[in-house]
Amino acid sequence: MNKIAVVVVLSVLLLVNGFGGTTYSTAWADSSEVKVVLNGQVLKLDQYSAYPNGSTVMLPLREAASILKYQTTYQKSTDTITLSGVKQKIEYKVGDDHITINNTEKRDFKDNVVFRKEHLYVPLSFFTSVGLVTAYNADANLVEVYAPEVTASVIAGLLSTGQFQELENRFFSDEMKRSLSTTGLQKYWADFTARAGTYHGIKSTESIQKEDQMSIQCVLGFAVTDASLEFVLDKSGKIVELKGNLPSI
Repeated sequence: MNKIAVVVVLSVLLLVNGFGGTTYSTAWADSSEVKVVLNGQVLKLDQYSAYPNGSTVMLPLREAASILKYQTTYQKSTDTITLSGVKQKIEYKVGDDHITINNTEKRDFKDNVVFRKEHLYVPLSFFTSVGLVTAYNADANLVEVYAPEVTASVIAGLLSTGQFQELENRFFSDEMKRSLSTTGLQKYWADFTARAGTYHGIKSTESIQKEDQMSIQCVLGFAVTDASLEFVLDKSGKIVELKGNLPSI
């Protein structure tokens, strides 16, 4: 198993308890500090801890990006931040209204970054613009950031193991709860497997940013045929739309 696959598997195991289902020690839960979980790993609370700023949270870029497997550089002469990952290069010139992905794709980012204690902080929206799934629970003082493929694996895993109520509780928006009950979700998945056979896992994942929403499109492998599953997440990481497609069998 390659390094990327290992990271995804470990993150999925940690996310099983995340996004609304996370439980922490009493000492940590009672802290006034903002807690940050990135791909299942807790960001260390130290002198460069995250902190609330109005309706959002500011995160230390270098430390957060490192956990997410990006190398961060800052070119002072051009005021440019570069994040280099396995499949993605992200560039942002301080003061611009966009982020550049892989030298070509531009994504809106109009919020301010902050230098504090000679350290660079970015708002949570920075990671949303980059294409990660983000959630901020102000009541719990908790921020969570996950790669789309990790989120997709967990959602598909909950479907395939029949944990429909758990899926609804953790990932459904209020709008989605009104449009699709757990009974309806169970039937939806049963119809899928009746035609496609036993579920074997996700073959591929692609995510697309759509303003305040993210569309995650998956190819699911079954015993009889592959099938596509798409779910749309709002800016809180909750599902607002779910649709699947089976080819003719």
